[in-house]
Amino acid sequence: MTSEAAPAQAFRHSGKFIDVMGLAAKNALLTLLTFTLYRFWARTSMRRRLWSRVSAMGDPLEYTGTALELFRGFLIALPTFFLPAIFVYYIAPLALDPGTAGWLAFGFYLLAVPLIAAARYLMRRYQLSRTHWRGIRFGLAGSAAGFAFASSGWTVLQWLSLFWYTPVSRMNRAKLLWENARFGDQPFEFVEDGQSPQKDLWWPFALGWFGTAFAVPTVFGIVLSVGLAYLGLDAVASGEQATEPPPNFIAGVVIAYLIAVIGALLGYLLVWAPYNAAAMNAIAARLSLDGARFRLRAKTFSLFLVTLAGWIVTIFSIGLLAPIAGFLQVRYVINRFEILGEPRFAEIGQSIVSAPNAGEGLGDAFDLDMGVGVI
Repeated sequence: MTSEAAPAQAFRHSGKFIDVMGLAAKNALLTLLTFTLYRFWARTSMRRRLWSRVSAMGDPLEYTGTALELFRGFLIALPTFFLPAIFVYYIAPLALDPGTAGWLAFGFYLLAVPLIAAARYLMRRYQLSRTHWRGIRFGLAGSAAGFAFASSGWTVLQWLSLFWYTPVSRMNRAKLLWENARFGDQPFEFVEDGQSPQKDLWWPFALGWFGTAFAVPTVFGIVLSVGLAYLGLDAVASGEQATEPPPNFIAGVVIAYLIAVIGALLGYLLVWAPYNAAAMNAIAARLSLDGARFRLRAKTFSLFLVTLAGWIVTIFSIGLLAPIAGFLQVRYVINRFEILGEPRFAEIGQSIVSAPNAGEGLGDAFDLDMGVGVI
């Protein structure tokens, strides 16, 4: 039976916005009151709630991670990342000459490229190792250093190609991650069907690239010009008149710029939504577990709205309610995710991949999952 003919069984996420909102607000308050120390317990409680609301083929997921494991990971990352970062960005500009401090910051930025890749891999490894489905644990084999090295090379190729290598890079990273993922002792496969993995990504990527390069700046300029003209500030702002500025000049300029920035951000999200939806669908379509295939039905406009809602919540809460944005993304993906066919569960044994003893560490430093789990 082909994957197209196999019966499709949908994943479900039953999490309610108001329920998650209450937990996120409580976690944010306790995190502030404890000077961010509570964030390890906040992440754990949020993940357990979200995991338990995900069901596949009638069975929910289970998250078994603990706050102390996350705290242990933080203690490991403290001398290797947090303290050096504090020195580079806060102490060096005051203690060193500007040139030395600048080069130090630039070098640390370059070092962050492989660090972020390694952090993403280690975060995925920890979270999969703490995820159970039908009593079977997930896992992630392979090397975080190897992934970081390969990912950094692809990042350099993205820079050199003015980011036109991005579709290839994205699919390469997905392939490396998923081929090392395990469900029990059964590996996931990233299926090669004889066609380029990124063949359907070029046109939506071109829309995003040209939209960012030309359309988004154009929208910013038009909205700003219209706003200034409407407020009667264009002549004053351009210096064409030597008259006294009109009343509320500063407030008017700030409002005009703010509206222009919002318009540009909306344009940015909109031009990249087709590419992001296409890439997510393409990755899901190549996944296989014991012969069963997967399918994701992400759509441009709905993905745009979900991403926009997440940005709004994150910005207006100054990042304190960022887990809400993560929840919206996770629920969006899960409720559009399907498995075609059924793995032979009776033949799948428990995981033989060792589980880490500590949490994600650097993943917490970069907040790669907004505190809600793998995104």
